[in-house]
Amino acid sequence: MDESLTLWGILLTLTALGLWLEHRFRWAARLGSSLIILMLAALCANLGLIPQQSPVYDTIYGTITSLAIVWLLLLVNLQDVRRLGRSALLAFALASLGILVGALLASVLFHSRFLEDTPRLAGSLAASYIGGSINFVGVGRALNLSDLLFSAATTADNLLTAIWLGTTLALPSVLSRFYPQAEVQEAATVTPLPTASAIAPLDLAILLSLAVAILVLATALHQFWPPIPTIVWLTTLSLALAQLKWMRYLRGTGALGMFGLNLFFTVIGAGTHVPSLMPLGLEMILFTTVIVFTHGLVTFSLGALLKLDVELIALASQAAVGGPTTAIAQATGRHQPQLMGVGITLGLVGYAIANYLGLALAQALRWIGLG
Repeated sequence: MDESLTLWGILLTLTALGLWLEHRFRWAARLGSSLIILMLAALCANLGLIPQQSPVYDTIYGTITSLAIVWLLLLVNLQDVRRLGRSALLAFALASLGILVGALLASVLFHSRFLEDTPRLAGSLAASYIGGSINFVGVGRALNLSDLLFSAATTADNLLTAIWLGTTLALPSVLSRFYPQAEVQEAATVTPLPTASAIAPLDLAILLSLAVAILVLATALHQFWPPIPTIVWLTTLSLALAQLKWMRYLRGTGALGMFGLNLFFTVIGAGTHVPSLMPLGLEMILFTTVIVFTHGLVTFSLGALLKLDVELIALASQAAVGGPTTAIAQATGRHQPQLMGVGITLGLVGYAIANYLGLALAQALRWIGLG
């Protein structure tokens, strides 16, 4: 029997199981499919059911993950940003600044523990908290973040994201007296995201060919100009293509992207040696806690000084830390349905800028001697 084919079957099954659990059970939805799939793969690897190294993993880690990043970035319509008010963009800028300040502070505090991995970890987590998992994976790969740190950071990331959602749901009520009275805001209209329903073979063929073409071109550009990482070219080319109007009519973009991204976490899980992971747990949680709560302090403090609406600040914070999905949960939980479109758009803006900011932060940390 072909061992590679068997391994492919196991990894695909773990991915499907994680996605099904997230869809079926509330507790699994709180954990998120990425963390569940990572844990399942780690369990299988540490029980000896799957190898911890394989050429199959190289294919997923390299080609498939790059294609997934392209597909997810093709969802970003930058024209939606024009429909946002200046206050929403300012609030998200403060949220992004808060993440960068938090990552810098965490790097200073924990440099003695993570040493040369500090810029890799800070850059990857900053990209995650400004954008989302797509940026965490993209920047982490570009910076050569180890599987062990990937696993520990993913676990801590999911924990802090859940805690911060509860925090931002409560903060507007607690802090409202320090902020100006909110004005009635109009609902922002955004380009609807394509759904996975009725995916046509032609759509899949076009999406596959476009993603492969972008990956080939990005790789060639990196070889021509080595100082610029492949992920930067990949991000830039994908965002440029995403602005073409006919891209809106292709179905299955998000489904392909999320599938590839979740398959990536089987590789990270398989490469995780659980006994080695345990000592990192508390320190990684503290590292991410410093980032997120410093972000909160910066965002809400500067937001008050600039007299921004506290509901909008909380939404921008959640759009950064959790992404479009938790931004919707924030707007719904605060009974602010008119902010749902704003939250989605801000989350997508995060996807667009996080790779650049995460890589820039990592380089800056090296320049100041923290890596």
